[in-house]
Amino acid sequence: MKAAGLMGFMTLISRVIGMIRDVVSAQAFGTTWQWDAFLYAFMIPNFFRRLVGEGALSSVFIPVYNEIYQTQGKEEAFRFSKSLLSILETSCLVIIAVFLIGIQFFLQIKGLPPRALLIADLLRFLLPYMALMSSYALFMGVLNSHKEFLTSSFGPVIMNVGWIAGIILITTYGPRDLVLQLRWQSLVTVASGIGQVFFQVPALKRIGFHFRWSWNPHHPGIQKCKKLIMPVLIGFSVMQINLVVDSAFAYWAGPGANSALWYGNRLMQFPLGVFAIAISSALLPTISQQFAAGRPDIAKKNLSFSMRAVCLIVLPCAAGLIVLATPIVRFLFERGQFDAESTRRTAAVLWCYSVGLLGYAGQKVIISGFYALQNTRTPMKVSIAALLVNVFFNATLLRPMGEAGLAMATSISGIFNFVALIVIFHRRVSPLPIKEIMTSFLRILMATAAMAVTAVFCYHILAGRLPGVSASVQALRVFGAITLATLSYPVYCFLFRVPELQEALAFFGNRKKTA
Repeated sequence: MKAAGLMGFMTLISRVIGMIRDVVSAQAFGTTWQWDAFLYAFMIPNFFRRLVGEGALSSVFIPVYNEIYQTQGKEEAFRFSKSLLSILETSCLVIIAVFLIGIQFFLQIKGLPPRALLIADLLRFLLPYMALMSSYALFMGVLNSHKEFLTSSFGPVIMNVGWIAGIILITTYGPRDLVLQLRWQSLVTVASGIGQVFFQVPALKRIGFHFRWSWNPHHPGIQKCKKLIMPVLIGFSVMQINLVVDSAFAYWAGPGANSALWYGNRLMQFPLGVFAIAISSALLPTISQQFAAGRPDIAKKNLSFSMRAVCLIVLPCAAGLIVLATPIVRFLFERGQFDAESTRRTAAVLWCYSVGLLGYAGQKVIISGFYALQNTRTPMKVSIAALLVNVFFNATLLRPMGEAGLAMATSISGIFNFVALIVIFHRRVSPLPIKEIMTSFLRILMATAAMAVTAVFCYHILAGRLPGVSASVQALRVFGAITLATLSYPVYCFLFRVPELQEALAFFGNRKKTA
């Protein structure tokens, strides 16, 4: 939890800076076709970042690394990681070379639209980011396995700060031509990637890791990764197909549907990124080591605690987003072209996305249990089934609910994914303390319901006392209701005897006595 709290804090900082990054980007480039081209060009290396940093590579590498670390020692684990990194970087160089050759031929085609030409042009500058993210993701896995969470979680902050600084400097002192500015911004993006990698070097040296080229594709760890990675890649691809399917259905929902989905999803992703992803990222190396060391009972205890902790944090976040959806969206977005109708549609989407927030968060935790046991096929199969569930409910709910129906379909799919993974893990992989988890869930649910009622009551009281539509008045109403509801939540947890709250009080009490 200490590691998850640290990573969550760094994610929070990154999300706030990311919001500033979006504001600065919009001010500098707006919605010009040149900025569209930059975003399209950035999609390919950014997709690769998500694949290696947040998806297949980390999920497969960390359990294998920890198994070697526990059974054969640190030096052998280092040799495995160096061999894997050498193979990854060689593969990236080959991919980049193929892309560059293809781009050169593409640029020779006559009659292409300017946007397509600019996408290809900028992609040439951005391709090295792929190789950098391979190194960053693997180094992050090594550091997390050695309980070095701060350094690895600082990467997105470096990226966002570099992006912001680049735009400010380029638009202030650089050329006036937008195309030239975006070429420089592409180089800044790559420089930020270099900064992310080299920021990890001091921490790697502290644990005794020094990179040297090591080509050993026959290393047993490499062979195990080859067997494990394909199901993870397929599972990750299914998630991306899910996004494409949602976008396709949104097209048929009419103008503005995709925008409403995007704004609602951004708000829902905030607690998901800060809490759930941080906990799952810290959990995977921990339970991988415990399973590898022959301590499955301790690992399952940590898995159970992580699910209960996610429930304790995410359920009230979801309830708050549901009952205060309209005031939150109105305060954040309703100005300029974003009118009252936009608020209504986005709030409906946010409400529907928030219904499945616990499902999205919980599946990230339980998947760590499968990956820690090097079981990558089961999550892949469940994700395919969840995709079919999502498509079915997209088609069913689109007509009666519009774009909100697409968000609700995603929530139903996420809940299905979470429940299916828990049931399969408990019955076929390793029994979980289901009674303990369900007891906590029901008690937290009652405390959350009471907190939601408090949030609505406080908002209406503040709305009566603080009339008006100015941003400051809206901020007082929204944040006032959130603050009072948040303060009431521990009280309700105490009244409903939520065990996690009692564990936390006992933990801090023991620390105080020890001090």
